[in-house]
Amino acid sequence: MDDATALIVDLLARGHAVQFRARGDSMYPVIRDNDLLHVEPSQHITRGDVVLVLAERGLTAHRVISHRGTIIITRGDNAPAPDDPCDTSQVLGKVLHVERDGKRVNVRSPAARAAAFLRRGLAAARK
Repeated sequence: MDDATALIVDLLARGHAVQFRARGDSMYPVIRDNDLLHVEPSQHITRGDVVLVLAERGLTAHRVISHRGTIIITRGDNAPAPDDPCDTSQVLGKVLHVERDGKRVNVRSPAARAAAFLRRGLAAARK
């Protein structure tokens, strides 16, 4: 774990909100490469939330597509398949919004959720 990741994990565990730059396109178009993520600690997780998890590949912000008991399944809005199930104890926090070009983008807005749904549907139809 690099120093930045360790600092983010530590701050969220202590109850502090964090901001950092996204890398990658797994959540495109809602979260884009280099967007500024605003993450807050949260104990309450629901389907549709974008959560931050410390996965084997590093910090990962993906949308919750299933939540049963303490087990959640996440998936990037632009990812071809869901992530492996994980326990809610692995969730570091929720992405409440991103900042892009000086504007705030709500990752749970109806438009964001509709874009994710349509993108997955189109990807499935192409197969």
